[in-house]
Amino acid sequence: MNPQDGIVLKIEGMTCGHCKSSVEKALLKVPGVTQAEVDLAHKQAVVIGTADRSMLVKVVDDAGYKVI
Repeated sequence: MNPQDGIVLKIEGMTCGHCKSSVEKALLKVPGVTQAEVDLAHKQAVVIGTADRSMLVKVVDDAGYKVI
């Protein structure tokens, strides 16, 4: 997924595949999100859809990670 296609969130605290999966699942539950891809190596997520950035940040925070 190309970062220019959606909202890019830089995320702290992800260290493994389980973290990646947890963040992706949380983001995909947000109404309006059609696609979410987490890049563990770059510590970021790219989200496609109509969801508001502030809602995405809240969901990531609620999952135990920090958007920077």
